[in-house]
Amino acid sequence: MKKRSFISVLSIMLIAAVTMIACEKNKSVEDIDLMTAEDDAIADMAYDDIFTEVNMVMNIMDAFGYMMPATKSELDACPVITVVSPDGEFWPREITVDYGDGCSHGLRTRKGKIIITVSGPMWEAGSSRIVTLEKFYVNDHKVEGTRIVTNEGRHMDGEYKGKRYFSVILTGGKVTVPDSDIQITKEVNRTRTFFQGEDTRWDTRDDIWYIDGVATGVNRKGIPFSREIISSLWKEIGCRFITKGTVLISADGRPDVILDYGDGACDPEATVTVGDNDPRTINLRRW
Repeated sequence: MKKRSFISVLSIMLIAAVTMIACEKNKSVEDIDLMTAEDDAIADMAYDDIFTEVNMVMNIMDAFGYMMPATKSELDACPVITVVSPDGEFWPREITVDYGDGCSHGLRTRKGKIIITVSGPMWEAGSSRIVTLEKFYVNDHKVEGTRIVTNEGRHMDGEYKGKRYFSVILTGGKVTVPDSDIQITKEVNRTRTFFQGEDTRWDTRDDIWYIDGVATGVNRKGIPFSREIISSLWKEIGCRFITKGTVLISADGRPDVILDYGDGACDPEATVTVGDNDPRTINLRRW
């Protein structure tokens, strides 16, 4: 009887141990996939912030004929904006946006420089902007990479027929998380369609963009992934977060992940669904 009892207890312990290991393994797998989705969202927000800043500066340049005004009362003291013509001709123009050791606006603090080389007026079809970053940080996230934005004119057909859109190519994208060696890399090929606000282009507060396209990246654990926007992302300039749209994130040997930004509310929450599991909420407020 004692021997049989000992075997029974040992069996129960073994089953419990295996169950615990399986649970920990499943938890680890889920955490890794959630991390990939969160890293993708963080990197996306970093480059979206730069796009918004560049657009604001280009609207200022458009208003002043790509010349700095005699008085800077129209502009904030920080950042400092300078304009030069590298080739001695009017075009191209090189615009440097210098945030120095830090410019704080709302909940964002930016440091370093954004350098924009523009071939022509931003509202002219075919005009392109090459954006490079020099020791640039947003909320202490170091952001690197080269971004080429081209005015592609207007959609000729489809859902967005008649709407102006821009192609966006990001190469060498990398976001370094504060106080760590954690790095998230990203390459992007997408379009941004001007859905609302074109008629008031001097005032960007009512701008709304639809974002579509694909990207590839590597998360903080070194796992490569690809992402495809399967339902257009909705970006309102008045909100620092993507407010709706869905993204499919795939990685070799991993379950597919759906990142859902919600129903249009301006909040930091998004949901992540890994495979057939229930959705989990992530919070992007720290960004």
